[in-house]
Amino acid sequence: MDLKSLGTKVSSKWRILLIVFVPFIMIFVLAIMLSSRSVVANNGMADLSNIDFSHNKLVSLDGQWEFYWNKLLRAEDFNLGQRQKIDSFMKVPGIWSHNAGTHYTSQGKVTYRLSLYYPKDLKDPALRIQNVANAYKLYVNGELMAEVGSSLDNKAKFKNDDKIIIIDLPKNTQKIELVFQVGNLNCATGGLRIAPVFGSRQVLEHQRMIMIMLQMFFIGGVLIFGIHYFSLFLLQKGNRTALFFSIICLTTALRSMIWGETSLTILFPSSPLDMRIYINYLTGYNYVAILIMFVYSLYPLEFNKKVMGLILLPSLIFDVFLLTTNPEFMTFYTNYLYILLILQMIYIMGALMKSVLRKRDNAVLMFIAICVLIWAIYVDIIDFVLIGSISLSYMTLLGNFAVILAMSHIQAKQQARNHEKLILYNEKLLEADKLKDQIMATEMSFLQAQIKPHFLYNALSAIANVCEKDGKQASKLIIDLAFYLRGSLEFNNLDKMVSVEKELQFVDTYFHIEQARFGQKIQLNKEIEIPLDVQMPILILQPLVENAVRHGISKKFEGGTVTVRMIQKDGNVYIEIEDDGVGINSDKLAMILCEQDNVQGVGLLNIHNRLLKLYGIGLEISSEPGHTSVKLLITEGVL
Repeated sequence: MDLKSLGTKVSSKWRILLIVFVPFIMIFVLAIMLSSRSVVANNGMADLSNIDFSHNKLVSLDGQWEFYWNKLLRAEDFNLGQRQKIDSFMKVPGIWSHNAGTHYTSQGKVTYRLSLYYPKDLKDPALRIQNVANAYKLYVNGELMAEVGSSLDNKAKFKNDDKIIIIDLPKNTQKIELVFQVGNLNCATGGLRIAPVFGSRQVLEHQRMIMIMLQMFFIGGVLIFGIHYFSLFLLQKGNRTALFFSIICLTTALRSMIWGETSLTILFPSSPLDMRIYINYLTGYNYVAILIMFVYSLYPLEFNKKVMGLILLPSLIFDVFLLTTNPEFMTFYTNYLYILLILQMIYIMGALMKSVLRKRDNAVLMFIAICVLIWAIYVDIIDFVLIGSISLSYMTLLGNFAVILAMSHIQAKQQARNHEKLILYNEKLLEADKLKDQIMATEMSFLQAQIKPHFLYNALSAIANVCEKDGKQASKLIIDLAFYLRGSLEFNNLDKMVSVEKELQFVDTYFHIEQARFGQKIQLNKEIEIPLDVQMPILILQPLVENAVRHGISKKFEGGTVTVRMIQKDGNVYIEIEDDGVGINSDKLAMILCEQDNVQGVGLLNIHNRLLKLYGIGLEISSEPGHTSVKLLITEGVL
């Protein structure tokens, strides 16, 4: 067995162990979390007098409170002369319809009572109260200290609320009496869902400020991620993963605003309770459904579309109910919602297990992150069902951050890969550009090789004729021919720049050789109004002059003149090669700079392409019978 196959088997074993043991680890941690919290209230009394509150100590008043069913009692109702009969001792935190051994209906009016002892020297005793379902009045030693909601015993006028408040308690005393009048006339559950917390007001305020800051920080961070991924989706329309992840982030941020310290009421104090209830249920019904779509966008092959449709359909039905009914009505269907969420989460876990076993990209990382998130959702569900029996709070933050960090890591890996691909792509482009230049150089050299034999044959014939008449002239022509051939070989270096003077010398050499054939029938006229040391691309002028001679004045019986004109303006050099030869007909002129296989067009086309590459401006050719003009521009940037 080679090392590669051994590594693959070990990797597969780790994936299987991960899939098998992660759920068990989650269940084990949940079991620990479900262990009982410390109970400070027994039989309607909580004695905190021996607790040292000087070290930022806070105590949740969990335990058994006195409970009076269908009565709204006050302090005077507990005088010795008219002592009320206790219906039961009610577990706090909790809801009265779920209390063991009792059969109270979910709706009604009740009274909770607790005798509280605390150190007399505590300077600022206070009580934090939140999540009392669904309206209440609090009396401390017979004095009304807080009222949230209204009309506790009138269903027509009943109004609930969910404010979080901190109230001051009497100082310089050792015992107080807490009496909660609680009413629930429109929802599925009622009671003290979270136990009041006792301690120093300064500590309670400080703790609340820290939690508000953490929550705001979390909401802001999640919103930034949501906006980032939504922008990514707008730029990459086919990126469904970015779309669903942005929706997850925005949904999480929205839900976080009505949860914990209810940041929405801090930012918008006048926001109605119904709006917060709608947000709660709308985000709760759809969060796991959106999570399914997100995982599906990552690993579509692990999902059966028909099964996924059946799993997602109930969420849509819940949405329709929410939009067409009173929000309080939906509280009666919360348990059904939780069953649906659990089924949807099991479905997600099954798909992720498949993706890990099939070794999909980033599957292990995403599996772990989604496990943490689902664990947090389970905690939230169990906390609601078992009412405060879980000792770990703010788990939803941890779960969402796990997915956000995992997604950010995946996105960073993708961007790193894209960057590497871009670098490789640029390298390939540079190689392709060099190859193109080499091909062009080879092509031009090949074309020159095609042209030279014809010219060389004519030049040698002319020199042979001159030898019989004038040996010195023939010798001079041979030297001119050698200079011409050496210059033409410089086509191998297309990027070379030479002075105008050298280009003109090359033109003169060519013209001397041609005049050996045609005599004074052909003339060269130069109108140079620029410095001769100005630089220009090599072998531009001579091919244009040669083209004017071969296809213009040499075909005219009486011959003609080629004029080379150069002027300089605004730092640019304007060049024109003009001849009074036979001209070019309109059909041939229209095709002369197109890709085609003819001797006349090839040289001009090559020069045209070189100028386009260097300056972005090619040749401008015009012609009529008896006149042809070729213009070009050498721009300032390359001078």
